[in-house]
Amino acid sequence: MDLPPAGPDARLPPFAATARRTLVVHGAPVELVFVPERQRREGRATRDRPALRRSRAAAIVADEALWVDERHVVTPNRYPFAPEQRILWPRAVQREADPGMWRLAGAWVDAVNGTALLNTIGAAATIARAHVHLLPERLPFLPALRTRPLRDPPIDPPPGAELVAAEVPFCLLGVRGPADARAEALLRLGEARLTAAANVVVQQHTAWLYPRRLETPAPHFPFALGAAEVWGRWCYSERAPFDAATAADLERALVLAGMEPLP
Repeated sequence: MDLPPAGPDARLPPFAATARRTLVVHGAPVELVFVPERQRREGRATRDRPALRRSRAAAIVADEALWVDERHVVTPNRYPFAPEQRILWPRAVQREADPGMWRLAGAWVDAVNGTALLNTIGAAATIARAHVHLLPERLPFLPALRTRPLRDPPIDPPPGAELVAAEVPFCLLGVRGPADARAEALLRLGEARLTAAANVVVQQHTAWLYPRRLETPAPHFPFALGAAEVWGRWCYSERAPFDAATAADLERALVLAGMEPLP
């Protein structure tokens, strides 16, 4: 499989947080970053965002390509929250990532020991077309969480995949296994998922699914909570809430934004 490149590229906007903090959330370390330039993103989830808006996805895919194959395009992220951040898009107009997209993203993550992140509309995405953030970086939050088997799993995992739940007070499911098995499991979980919105984090041979009930868990986190936060990097575009945030705030935000844990 031909994979998108990783590493430095002069066409990638640099990432530099104005300020950083660290906290321990649900027993695991997270990082808070103050990135005021992300306030300039178009289509951010705000109270006055309209129901419909002309999509910028086609123009981004056509004009900003760094890498292409027959079905996919990789572009920069204009407002990155990690170094050397790229975005993987399907050429086709589609709202959910398909197995081929997950196989490609998963193979890239395994090859570079990096991370892939997906947000849906309703879970911090600013553009409805499916897209996956590719990051040549790992964070310690998710690997530090304890896991347990599910008594009544919502899917039959494909061969080679193991389904677990994180021991946290919200629904966070992990699929462990090779990229092809993870991709098939994510497809099955997508069919089983009864929430429209969700986030996915792929890191260290595990795909994590966080189904959503609320996009912005204010006042605990006054921005749209996305896969970056589930990954362990909490992005603040305003200084006052960045300075005031506590571990208890972030724990409440994850519980409020997520669904009840499965038994």
